Amino acid sequence: MKRTLIALAVGSAFAAPAAYADVTLSGSINAGPAYVRSGDGSAGVTNALFSTGTVAQPGTSVSAINTNYSNITIGSLEDLGGGLKLDFAYQLTANFNNLQAATNRNSHIGLVGDSWGGIWYGTNEMLYESYYYTVDPLDGAAGLGGNLQVLGTPGYGRVFDAPASDPSACGGVAGSGCAGFYRRDSNAIWYNSPNFNGFSGGAYATLPLSARSTGAGGGDINPYLWGIGGKYVGPSLPIQAWIAYEQHHDMFGFGAITPAASWQGAAGVADSSSDYGVQVGVGYTFGDIFVYGNFEALKYKDDVNPGFGGGEITYKRNAFSIGAKWNIATGYVGGQFIKAFDGKCEFTATIAAALPTTDCGNSGAYMVSAGYYHTLSKQTQAYIMGSYTNNDDLQFYSTAGGAAAPTNLGASVWGVTVGLKHSF
Repeated sequence: MKRTLIALAVGSAFAAPAAYADVTLSGSINAGPAYVRSGDGSAGVTNALFSTGTVAQPGTSVSAINTNYSNITIGSLEDLGGGLKLDFAYQLTANFNNLQAATNRNSHIGLVGDSWGGIWYGTNEMLYESYYYTVDPLDGAAGLGGNLQVLGTPGYGRVFDAPASDPSACGGVAGSGCAGFYRRDSNAIWYNSPNFNGFSGGAYATLPLSARSTGAGGGDINPYLWGIGGKYVGPSLPIQAWIAYEQHHDMFGFGAITPAASWQGAAGVADSSSDYGVQVGVGYTFGDIFVYGNFEALKYKDDVNPGFGGGEITYKRNAFSIGAKWNIATGYVGGQFIKAFDGKCEFTATIAAALPTTDCGNSGAYMVSAGYYHTLSKQTQAYIMGSYTNNDDLQFYSTAGGAAAPTNLGASVWGVTVGLKHSF
């Protein structure tokens, strides 16, 4: 009896704040074993950025539990009156493939209006990325086989950039380079519009909180990014169309491809950088089948320090994707094909004179992936997904989701995963 009264008293004490706002617990657990195989690398091939040895590096394989995007979210939406709401969420990763503690994923607080949309600040995956994973036929680019393996990245082992207090430090060293446009960002502020008869859009930016000067001839860097996007989903016609643009300032994406093009303070040649990504896409629904096509252009531009001749150096990469998702009685089937074309470089005369060639070719790839999700209940599905990536001799697009074999230049990479997805 005393234990019951004590429990009720303690429960009432902790329950009192809940009277002011409803708090929800939600999430999605998506995980399963995966096998990834990276083949032998290339040998005796050279371009402006890379050179393979005379003996090909041998292939290797990895088995692991893919965590994908598994997460748990605590959220609250409070009606403030007059059509205004406060929206809060704190999202934690749910790890299955290591002993790492849960960490922040997408978390925010903001105000939402019935007529004007919403504005938030915190950590988030922005429009450039969200337009990709909402159209991806393999469960929103959950991991292996998703479009994040080739889109939003120039390749070279880069798959998804995690947020950092310094957005130029994706390689672990300030100014060493962040090449990804498929990314999550911290210290961000963003606006999303309401839906106007099928049209929606938004804009976002990160705060330039990492500005610094080396005081030793390396110049000043001020890393931040901004982006904008718009989408139309026909309310009566089964058509979709979207466009997104994102620009990175002093994030030195070229340096993520090759360290020689990183910030001078990190032993590269650049004083500043301006990188951009643009994507356009269109989709159409035929009964139970949704098909889409997407085009992307990435450009990385460095301003070279006068000590290295000044001027600009650039790296460009274009890609396209096509895919389809077919809803069937037992679940759905999805598949896609993505082609990344050769990179193209431009160098100043001073830098070009020190290179064996100014050609950045032999750096393309293509990926084919497919999967099936089988419905077990309204909240639970079982799945199997697989992908195959064929890299040119001087490229290495890799896999995602947690299991990733070390990839050699020119190696073909394939993987398969099975698992369970439970949403709550």
